[in-house]
Amino acid sequence: MKRWIGLAPAAALLMAGITPLISNAQTPQTGNVIFIHPDGSGLNHWSAARIYWKGPDALLEWDQLPFMAVYRGHMADRLTGTSNGGATTHAFGYKVEGAGSFGLDGDREKARPFVSLSGYPGSIVREARNNGHPVGVVNDGQAAEPGTAVFLAEVGNRDEFSEIVRQILQGRPGIDEKDEKPDVILSGGEMYFLPEGTPKCGTEITPSCHVHTDPVTGNGPQRKDNLNLIQYAVDNDYTVIRTRAEFDQLLSQLKADDNLAPRVLGLFAADDIFNDYPEERLIAEGLVREGVNPEDPQGRIILFGGKPDTPSFNPPTVAEMAEMALIILERRAAQAGKPFLAVFEPESVDNFGNNANAIGTLTALKHSDELIGVARAFQGRVADTLILTAADSDAGGLQLVSPPPVKKPAGTVTGITGNPTDDRAEGFNNLLDGIEGRATKPFRAAPDAFGNRLEFAVAWTGTPDVAGGILARAQGLNADLLQSKFSTSFDNTDVYRLMHQTLFGRELESASGKRGPDRK
Repeated sequence: MKRWIGLAPAAALLMAGITPLISNAQTPQTGNVIFIHPDGSGLNHWSAARIYWKGPDALLEWDQLPFMAVYRGHMADRLTGTSNGGATTHAFGYKVEGAGSFGLDGDREKARPFVSLSGYPGSIVREARNNGHPVGVVNDGQAAEPGTAVFLAEVGNRDEFSEIVRQILQGRPGIDEKDEKPDVILSGGEMYFLPEGTPKCGTEITPSCHVHTDPVTGNGPQRKDNLNLIQYAVDNDYTVIRTRAEFDQLLSQLKADDNLAPRVLGLFAADDIFNDYPEERLIAEGLVREGVNPEDPQGRIILFGGKPDTPSFNPPTVAEMAEMALIILERRAAQAGKPFLAVFEPESVDNFGNNANAIGTLTALKHSDELIGVARAFQGRVADTLILTAADSDAGGLQLVSPPPVKKPAGTVTGITGNPTDDRAEGFNNLLDGIEGRATKPFRAAPDAFGNRLEFAVAWTGTPDVAGGILARAQGLNADLLQSKFSTSFDNTDVYRLMHQTLFGRELESASGKRGPDRK
């Protein structure tokens, strides 16, 4: 992979009628950008993942990202970041209101279009793709999840799922004919791509097919406008894959043919690829792996995908999807002669945390760490690549309690006292999570340096996102800026600045205290 030097095309700026702010006349080195956003992951989450999967004295892939800075994630109107507001800030470089902002600033009728920090009328992904850079998004949630979808869609509120996925493929209103299509989209969310009433699998009409239904709710296709976006994708030269078998087949073809670089849409679940419900609900729904060894650290609950013999069984992980995306994006970047931009989000960390599902959160963090490993291996081979990772908030305030309080003789976790301010001096009892939720066996950590496997339980602040301790980490091209330029303050707006500088070679001034200008 060669180095790309130069400024973004002037046409990108003239579209907005705004001169960008440039603090430095030199042209920095440019290259690929991989932004990884494990939503909801604070320092506490990563510590728990390390302890459980590797051991308290071991190293995660995340630990080995060499440069770091404390991330500041407050919004324009609140201290705790929201998924949609945080993603909009990452995508545009300006702080926005937290409630509804989704590629726009504000909620519903108050939402306003604005220009990004570079002066472009759209996100950094739209700026990149519309100027010839390959782009790809990967999410283990549904395709309309803000962490990736905000980079491609602009709507009044994050609940406009059908319109969001339409814009991802067909472009934004009023700009649709100018918006180039993304090169790679891999996620869940098939239900928002197909018209309501599309026959589900297992009916007399379609005894076997690929149409997904949610393994808990049974929900299937949701579109009310009769638009079949999967057919639209096929008609516009996308290779569409929807099952593990199709994913594996395409990945094998990519590895066998160095010239293969298709545009790909992958949809591996009706809604999210993961099952973000409390452990007890999933067990009650029968989402349980039979014959699992009680010592298996992954537990027996089916956390990702559906039951055996369904189209969504054994879906690809976010790390596996990222591997496919990077193969394609590297080849399409070579064809274009320009670096690529990839946005990868393990949304599962946040959603399991928001449902106080401890084993789900820990498994999602494992997948996230494997994703970072895939990116680190790529950057080790393609040096002109920035890996940047951060989260906009802390999901549920997860904490470990060790040794855990257990009920004798059952050996199941109980609870801890909280806020002893009443006349009984014990306050309320905060029930803890074991490996299958409340009142179950405790977790056992991977061995420490002494060979001990210590037990713990998980405590939650609650189910909301909180403004926890978030660490941004980086590796590769321009990663050292986290400990030089951004050493004292790495704001959520600086995610955009670092990505933009690496992709386009332009150093933009800080947006601190500024709101994005109205789009003309």
